Amino acid sequence: MNHGRDVAFIRVHEIESRSRQPMHIDTTILPLAESRLLVNPEYVDVGRLPEMLKSWDILVAPEPDPTPSTFLQLVSMSSRWLSVNVLSIDEKRMIVEKDQPSMIRLLERHGFEPIPCSFASYAPFGGSFHCATLDIRRRGERQCY
Repeated sequence: MNHGRDVAFIRVHEIESRSRQPMHIDTTILPLAESRLLVNPEYVDVGRLPEMLKSWDILVAPEPDPTPSTFLQLVSMSSRWLSVNVLSIDEKRMIVEKDQPSMIRLLERHGFEPIPCSFASYAPFGGSFHCATLDIRRRGERQCY
């Protein structure tokens, strides 16, 4: 029974993964802004994305840049694709690992404003920016995309 409250409907779209092991979705596929999606090409075949994503701007993540923090990633349970794990601040600004210049350039080419930050020391604990945050409040209207 609806007592005058908005009821949220959630649509689930299955996305096939090429990986045979469990991983954080934040290193696989990540919505950046309305109709803009970052995809890890090792885990997701862009040609097999659900129909509803066909009209989206799909950014294919570059191969992660090797960094001095690579050892930290080797001793962690996180994916080597932590470069995909960026954090959207708004429609333009993204927090991104400072040691990933290829990802920074990709985001710039697509009109985003990357904010490079060092966060590699967090990798052994299970992820990067998106994993280490929790949205508790958002401004604006609820949107469906």
